[in-house]
Amino acid sequence: MLELFTTDWKEIWGETDRERSLGSVYTRPEIVELILDLSGYDAISHRLISYRTLEPSCGSGAFVTAIVHRLILSELLWNKAIDWYDPLWDHTLLASDIDLEAIERLREKIQTLLIEAGCPVNRSRELSQQWTVQTDFLLHDWREDFHFILGNPPYIRIEELPKPVLYRYREQYRTATDRADIYIPFIERSLQLLAPNGTLGIICTNRFTKNKYGKRLRELISASHHVKWYINLEHTQPFEQNVSAYPAIFVLDNAKGKETQAATLTDLTPETLQAVRLKGSDSQELISTFASWYRNGTPWISTSHKHLTFLQNLEEHFPTLAEMSPDITIGIGVATGADKVFVLPKKREDIESEHQLPLLMSSHVRESDLCWGGEYLINPFADERTTELVDLEKSAGLGDYLHQHEPRLRQRYVAQASPESWYRTIDRVWPSLVRKPKLVIPDIQSGNVVGYDQGEFYPHHNLYWITSPTWNLRALQAILRSNFVRLQVEAYSVQMRGGSLRYQAQTLRLIRIPTFATLREYEIEELASLGSCKNIQQIDDLLHHILAREGVDLNGCF
Repeated sequence: MLELFTTDWKEIWGETDRERSLGSVYTRPEIVELILDLSGYDAISHRLISYRTLEPSCGSGAFVTAIVHRLILSELLWNKAIDWYDPLWDHTLLASDIDLEAIERLREKIQTLLIEAGCPVNRSRELSQQWTVQTDFLLHDWREDFHFILGNPPYIRIEELPKPVLYRYREQYRTATDRADIYIPFIERSLQLLAPNGTLGIICTNRFTKNKYGKRLRELISASHHVKWYINLEHTQPFEQNVSAYPAIFVLDNAKGKETQAATLTDLTPETLQAVRLKGSDSQELISTFASWYRNGTPWISTSHKHLTFLQNLEEHFPTLAEMSPDITIGIGVATGADKVFVLPKKREDIESEHQLPLLMSSHVRESDLCWGGEYLINPFADERTTELVDLEKSAGLGDYLHQHEPRLRQRYVAQASPESWYRTIDRVWPSLVRKPKLVIPDIQSGNVVGYDQGEFYPHHNLYWITSPTWNLRALQAILRSNFVRLQVEAYSVQMRGGSLRYQAQTLRLIRIPTFATLREYEIEELASLGSCKNIQQIDDLLHHILAREGVDLNGCF
């Protein structure tokens, strides 16, 4: 075992809340049983003690408890009586955790389970010691592979990792890059430790399936492994605590070329979980079967085969918004690094008027309408033609105001990187954007919210904006507020708690819609009249007509 982790975790992590610091989130028993079933850890079909099983982050022992129960049941089914001294028992299970206290509690739990099943006390103590190890799973020198790796990897953000630990992870794991949290290299290491016919069954966040930081892991899975199951649980609560983890079940193995079963569950009733297990006629609407899974690290945009076919049909007919450039330009509002200084609740008389721009916030956009709150943005830049800042000696009002807040402004990273520009905003401010008609789209929203600004405001950083020299922006507003577009956003965006979507620029650029040139004049006029319509169904009905004329197969999705 590496010297770095031969002591108690507290000496390394320096936290008082062990569950939070170590990313411990405990899985409900019925979800543990489902994962074991989907992974093929079956007491009836296999004599389980003949397989090597690893739980890499055992925590409270939810998975280990279920595994031990199945080991005992399997021996009773296969041999009628249990030979506790069969050497296969010594190597059938290994559970690791960085937390020594968790390991010690788990040893007691294992002993109790074995003794209750008839295991001699000394043998139960021996097995509980052999089956558990305190170590860092990612840095431990594992000397064997495993037929099953089952569990719930910790969810620790990279900001919470001690720097020496983070550096070691990044040196050792190709997937531990960018914003990748600790569960990403956990999956990589688990895949490395699988036996040739091994299976990995885990529950963890689904963020890697679409995000940029998950691309290397998706590439690894696509190149060398097979997704047997992907069950999206982000609309449910599979954990003992109420946490926002955006969870999913993943079952991966080495069986290349086989089918993938995928589903998104909205409840975890016994009936739903049983339908997933059976994969029968009653679950056909619930589960989609993919002959091949997403290739070459592309995002896993949908668990619905019907939905994916719909998106593929769009690829054959329409360009993305990014491909429509320069007819469509997408941008994000200003980030200041100090909103309490640069965002004014109202216009100030003691600051020169030319340095104050009316600022539109995401909270000001309601469905299709704007309800401005009166805020103004301090613009510290002198002229759009240069990157120079305002001379504070020549703009005394602005100078007095900014000097009052100079200590706060100098604390920002942007100011420390360029001390002479201590009063700049993080993003460049372009006053001409105020005068441009534009669509404004809140980043996090429930969907279908796109406002129209006729040329009065500067967008704040939680707003994305769209301008176009050719489009009728009211017509484009109607299209972007439709469920036709919402379906695409759901596919390309990660969902937030409560079902909210993220309308980020990277998502908006992937949206496919008819080009302005292919729309007929009466269609443009009708769309424009519906730009601010409260009834989204009216927009959808018109788009149904347009898409049918374009020959798009909606596949029953929209």
